Amino acid sequence: MPTYAEQYQSPSDIEPAGFAIRNHVRRQSASVPLWFVAAIAPMLVSEIVRLSQTDPFTWIAYDYAGRIIALTVLAAVPAARSVAFVHQEIRIPWWEVAFWIIGLVAFDSVVDHGISDHINALFPGTQLGQYPSAHGWLFVIDTFLGLALVAYSEEVIFRRCAFEVLNGLVGDKSAMVVITAALFTSYHWWTGAGNIVATMLFGVVAMLLYRRAGALLPVVLAHYLCDVFNFSGAAQMLSSGWAQ
Repeated sequence: MPTYAEQYQSPSDIEPAGFAIRNHVRRQSASVPLWFVAAIAPMLVSEIVRLSQTDPFTWIAYDYAGRIIALTVLAAVPAARSVAFVHQEIRIPWWEVAFWIIGLVAFDSVVDHGISDHINALFPGTQLGQYPSAHGWLFVIDTFLGLALVAYSEEVIFRRCAFEVLNGLVGDKSAMVVITAALFTSYHWWTGAGNIVATMLFGVVAMLLYRRAGALLPVVLAHYLCDVFNFSGAAQMLSSGWAQ
């Protein structure tokens, strides 16, 4: 007979769909799978290469290429495919999904243009590059397709796959949340101390949302909207309005 705690277990205490069944097997032979490293590698290489690019089209092309190759690696390896592209049902109502997404976008905006900008100003030497300013058709494509690729690829790797890998290694939920956020943050190592802080905070909240929803879709939507809000210039305009 189930215990009281088992009967009234919170959704946030239940692992995302598809992972709980294999949890005991993972912990018996916990290690970082090669496919996880192989998926991150092309994204890191493209990141390093594009930092030396000044042309927006070339910069974006390298970025897209690294992400597409990473997703291709995950799709090509059966063990990785079963993790990266597993079907997950959202287990919270849509009104709560909307609440989380709106809250995460607002939180990211405050942190990114409140705390992050001030930290970057204090430590300007930590920013090793900047995102290109795309215009015209390139701006439209990057906003609607490119940022969707960014959100999807990063969430699949640094949220869904990292959850699978690190939950088997550390077991502790708090440690897993922090470590996955740190891994996500390390991918943004070149963006400056302020953005590193903002990315770490986003990573923590995003993983909490993933655990709460039990599916990746709400996190991808939140990530995409945060990027659209930031890169479209809306956040800067709103921040300027508040400053006035």
